[in-house]
This record gives sequence, C-alpha cells and structure tokens, in this order.
Amino acid sequence: FGPTTKVIVDYYYSKDPNLRDLGREHGQRALIIDRWKQEGMTKDDIGYISDADETFTRDFLRAMQVCLVPEFEYHNHCELPLVRAHSATFEGSFKCLTSKWKRTPSLVIGECIDKIGDDTKHPKPERSWNTIGWMKDGWTRKGNFSFILNTTIPPTIINNNKEINRYNTTKNVLSTQYYPLLNAADFRRFYGHTYRKSGFHFHNFFSSIAALRFKYNTYGHPVGNAQNEMLPVENIHVDVKAMISCVMDRPFSNPKFRVLKDGMDFSNRKKPAVYQYKEYVDARHREIYNEILIDESKRIKTRQLDLKVNTSK
Repeated sequence: FGPTTKVIVDYYYSKDPNLRDLGREHGQRALIIDRWKQEGMTKDDIGYISDADETFTRDFLRAMQVCLVPEFEYHNHCELPLVRAHSATFEGSFKCLTSKWKRTPSLVIGECIDKIGDDTKHPKPERSWNTIGWMKDGWTRKGNFSFILNTTIPPTIINNNKEINRYNTTKNVLSTQYYPLLNAADFRRFYGHTYRKSGFHFHNFFSSIAALRFKYNTYGHPVGNAQNEMLPVENIHVDVKAMISCVMDRPFSNPKFRVLKDGMDFSNRKKPAVYQYKEYVDARHREIYNEILIDESKRIKTRQLDLKVNTSK
C-alpha cells in the first residue's frame, strides 16, 4: 500500500489447444496466485483479483485493511471467506451509468486461498477445466457442500483452545468442518457477502471502436464476427447497444436494465473521483461519440459503393 508498493507484471502463455475461451482466462488468473506465493504472500494478507475495468472504492479498500472484517476473521474454516463489491456499471462513458449492479471484484483472506492456506487441513475439491477452473457445485455452498459432507474428512473439534481432528461416523458437523481453499476462478464464482455501493465497473472504456471489436472477438465469451465492420457495433452485445444509445442519444429498451443518461445526476450512488474533473468527463464522451461516427461511416460508404455498382449494371 502506498508509493513504495512493489508491482509485478507477468505474462501468461499456453500451447494447450484445448484451453480456450474461459479456460484460457482461468489459466491467466491461476498465474496470479502463483506469483503471490513467489512474492511471499501470507495467510493474513488479502487477495484481490479483478478485471482491469473493475475496482473497489478507495475508502472501501482502506477499510478492508484496517477494520475487523467478519469474512476474514470468522469465515468458519473457509466456508464464507469472500467479500464482493456492489459495483455501479458505466458503459463506455462516465455519462452513461446503467441501472445494473455488478458483484465484482472480490477479496479473499490469504488463509483461504489455494497454495497460500494450509492444504493439509482443507479438502481438495473437484474442478472444471483440468483443475484450474471453479469448484463443482457439490463442493460449494450452492450445492450445500454435499461432496464434503459425504466424505470422511475429519471435522475439527475445539477443546481447550486446541484443534483436535476426530471422525464422525454419521455426518460431519458444518460448524467444525474445513472447507476447500479458493483458487483464482473461485474469486468470481464462489458465494460471498456483498457490500453495497462499494465499487465501480467501467465497462467498454476503449479508446476506439476497433479496440472494442477486437475485445469481443477474442475475450472469454467470443463473438466470432465482432471484427466484421459491416456488422453494426450495437449488434455485437446488448451492453454495447446500451452504450451506443446513450452516447448517440438514441432510444434503448431492455427488460433487464436501463441507461441513466448524464450518469450520477440521476442517482444517489457514490461518485467516482473522476467526476471532479468535468472537462475530462466531457472529453471522454466526445471521444467515444466521434469513434462511433467513424465506425458507422464505414458502412455508409460501403452501401454507397454498392449502390453505384448496382446502378452501373
């Protein structure tokens, strides 16, 4: 924390042809925990994994460092060790706040992170994507921990401040059971407590529409024709359509969420610090507005060229 914080940049590469889409993302995230371990992370440190466009508020992160956090102190042997943000979502511009709240990013105490916590006490769960993906449901709260309760993993009984492992021949008691350690994929999928109004999601804040198209063509849920400039960019994804509608002041209708134009003027939510700089907020809005015009003009020119060709015939 602070100006002396050590920053590590690493690169992920895999030759596995079967590692695609979300599997590749899981592999990238797994590398993060490997580097944490190499850099000496301890069970008392906090693991924080997010996409580049997600963030907790500064005040919330500071509180996680100095306050007593129930999920970090009383997680019941890693049954509930995860904290989630409740992030206001902006689409492409600080003036395009949506009614959606996203439950990312996430924090986990080091004691409950795979390769950091004590793996001699915690059961090793079944996982997707050749062990680098998330736990199968029977190992999670969503599946009522059914796989754990049907095994012979010894629960822990507290006696005179000492932990004593003892087998229970009928059924393990939840309050004394050790639960699986979380890997990087679990940061996104595992059950956690959500703290309201604690983060922001600056979605699709790219410097160009070309970069946005590239993202949708190559990310974890690829849209195969996203880089085809003849495809209207708003047809790539409903989130992109919301951005286009807001920036270009066009109608937008979706049963799941709304666009709140002019952003925070229509909400009592916490404001990002960037709102102190109106000139920057306006400049970003103009930038994406001009990029949309450029992208749309390419299809107009193509249609005009087709019209001339057809007319000449």
